Amino acid sequence: MQKFSGAQYLAIDIASNYGLDKKTWNERLSWFEAHKDKLHEMLATSETPALYFAGVSAYEAMKAGEASGYPISLDATSSGLQILSAITGDRKAAELCNVIPSWLNGVLKRADAYTGVYDIMCQRLMHGGPEVKTLADVTGDKQAPQVKISRSDCKDAIMTALYGSEAVPKKVFGEGHQLHVFHEVMEEVAPAAWELNKAFLDMWNPDALVNSWVLPDNFHVHVKVMAKEVETVQFMNVPYDCERKVNMCKESGRSLGANTIHSIDGMIVREMTRRCNYDPVVVQRVWDALEGKGVIGNDADDNLVLELWHLYEESGYLSARILDHLRVDNVDLIDEAVLRELLLSLPTKPFAIMAIHDCFRCLPNYGNDLRWQYNNQLMLLARSKMLQFLLRQILERKDLKVSPLDADMWREIPETEYALS
Repeated sequence: MQKFSGAQYLAIDIASNYGLDKKTWNERLSWFEAHKDKLHEMLATSETPALYFAGVSAYEAMKAGEASGYPISLDATSSGLQILSAITGDRKAAELCNVIPSWLNGVLKRADAYTGVYDIMCQRLMHGGPEVKTLADVTGDKQAPQVKISRSDCKDAIMTALYGSEAVPKKVFGEGHQLHVFHEVMEEVAPAAWELNKAFLDMWNPDALVNSWVLPDNFHVHVKVMAKEVETVQFMNVPYDCERKVNMCKESGRSLGANTIHSIDGMIVREMTRRCNYDPVVVQRVWDALEGKGVIGNDADDNLVLELWHLYEESGYLSARILDHLRVDNVDLIDEAVLRELLLSLPTKPFAIMAIHDCFRCLPNYGNDLRWQYNNQLMLLARSKMLQFLLRQILERKDLKVSPLDADMWREIPETEYALS
């Protein structure tokens, strides 16, 4: 993983907000160097003017030796697909969204899943292939337009299809050849992630009023099954249908996959906050406890340590929440080696972060630590039994076995380059 100075992260942030967020780090730094003397003149042509202006103002404050307090932004490159690829060990999908390094002709690239799928679809639709006919072949019209889709449309289809949607892909591609090619491409570039997406639809329990599961940090998820109920009322001898959502069983549903992956997404935000902005007093207390020193805890601490450790044993993921409850008299309840690995993964100095879904913001000097911590979260997911852990709860099958496609993929994740970009 390349590392940069705070000044470089600020330059990268300005270039990203101008519209170069899909470029490599070096391309963004080169662009900034070439334009740093005319940044204000380019405000009107920036993609996100407010953030661009704020970054430029912070750059000017830095040059003047003043503190600005401006936090840079680093976004996950398709967080949903990243999580799906990590928990399934899907190497192809992982390369598509920067979970592991992606190379082109020996050169490390900043992958973009939406552009990648779009480009393959365009190639298939324009040129066909051994198993794919062109639009002209299908319609019989030799003048038929070959491609009617945009990257933006393709992005909408991918984002929603990965969570079980059929309506949006049909709206984008229609119900004919293009939709067939879309499904075919998704199955090729993200085989395990795509298969899991389809499997979630078959997991729906038509007798359930609520779907529930617990995450490794003891966060309890309860999602009520809501269905539309229609009641017809009469007003002035005219019938009107009144709709409302009620908690009731549904024969089928598409929300299970989305809610499961989003719940992991939420846990990542919580863990990133716990690990980046840890309390040094708490961490030192845990180190002291490992040396047999420190204060005695209480029953509530002991109970939560046992619960979090049990969740670790089931999931393979140890939440940093456990640090708040470890004392000298209960630290022997867990494996010291696992605890030390967690402690050693924390940044040398804690720092504040702000998170909006999969966008993380911090002061520029902490950019390296932020990126490494996010890589670490993806690595921990890929190394864990998270998918098996969650599916056992959702399906109420304690004996369920789920194995990743690539059990060793996690080893490549910590040093990946553009998971946050």
